[in-house]
Amino acid sequence: MPDVLQFLLSHGSIALIVLALIVAGLGMPIPEDIMLLAAGVLVFRGEVSYVEALVACAIGVFLGDTTIFLLARRLGPAALSRRPLRWLITPERHAKIEEMFAKYGSFIVFMARHMAGLRAPTFAMAGIHKMPITKFWLWDGLGLCVSAPVVIGIGYWLADNLDEARALMGRFEMVVLCVLAVLLLGFLIWRKVRKVEPPQEH
Repeated sequence: MPDVLQFLLSHGSIALIVLALIVAGLGMPIPEDIMLLAAGVLVFRGEVSYVEALVACAIGVFLGDTTIFLLARRLGPAALSRRPLRWLITPERHAKIEEMFAKYGSFIVFMARHMAGLRAPTFAMAGIHKMPITKFWLWDGLGLCVSAPVVIGIGYWLADNLDEARALMGRFEMVVLCVLAVLLLGFLIWRKVRKVEPPQEH
């Protein structure tokens, strides 16, 4: 069991989990799913209700994500040369994210919610691209709606067997990635078909 999870469960509270989620949203290498799993264990212990844990975690996630988005949006392309964003958006990540933006547009924000290591850099790049904040919140929120309720639920149902909980969480992430791959394939096929459709005669 990871040290982060041990710390959150032995010394933590829902407030500490929210703080950890904010820090993770700013690009710190702390797995978000670990915090959501810990929140589920707190629900099992009766320290917080499921709804309270879900709302608190959503607030923490949105605060962290929105902060890095707005910071990058304010700085614009100059963010790529400013600390800490220049550490977060390496040249390799920059090239990969730009390629994904070109292929998938705003949907990349939803995808990045489930891609460890690319989440914060992608949100920062969305800000640099001047994505409307309402659109960013929409895609980020939809991504959170997929992961947070399930992972918190896994933490609750398997609070007495966290090794199994982590294994189940890993399988859930694989299912999400497979579904995303199918959706992306469908989107690319649809866009290709639209391009080759002949113009309608009137």
